[in-house]
Amino acid sequence: MYMFIGFVDENYKYEYEPLPNDAKRINIKGMALKSCFAGLVGIIIGYVILLLKQYCLSNGESLLNKPFIILGIVIGALLLIVHELLHLIPYPQKSSKIVAIKNWTPCAFCSRAISKGAFILSSLLPVSLGVIPILLFLLIPASNDVINTVLWTVGVIGLATPARDYVEAWTCLISVPSESRIQSGIDGFYYFK
Repeated sequence: MYMFIGFVDENYKYEYEPLPNDAKRINIKGMALKSCFAGLVGIIIGYVILLLKQYCLSNGESLLNKPFIILGIVIGALLLIVHELLHLIPYPQKSSKIVAIKNWTPCAFCSRAISKGAFILSSLLPVSLGVIPILLFLLIPASNDVINTVLWTVGVIGLATPARDYVEAWTCLISVPSESRIQSGIDGFYYFK
């Protein structure tokens, strides 16, 4: 069951289910730096695609109508709630799935354990909010500069905002044993058999 609880203060504590005794924390050293790098890669990919379309597919024709970048930013920011909802799809249907806004940042909570594969899927589902607009941007003729601008801007935001998610998925992929279950705890993610 999904619940949107709106704005919560910075001291809000979600009621996590108890972790098994053999649970080990997934430690991610340098998360801030790795996330910044991953977000930057998402932005660079967006710009490379823009340049490829402009110079390889559109004979150098300008594709963007700059005032509509603001509209794309607004839509991209609103899609952050959808981003959080997408994280919760792989979790069991009958679990409590909460979306909130904490410190002006959308966040999702669900403390049910899921498989390693489901966790990686959960981490990467929001990337679709970047991939789909970018693919549509590539398909729309260059003459539709307003639509191109909005799609490209939303796509770049959608590729950059899962920066932390990329790092979590990669860390899980390389450091968590295959048969493990993963569960959220008060201070991060834990894995256990």
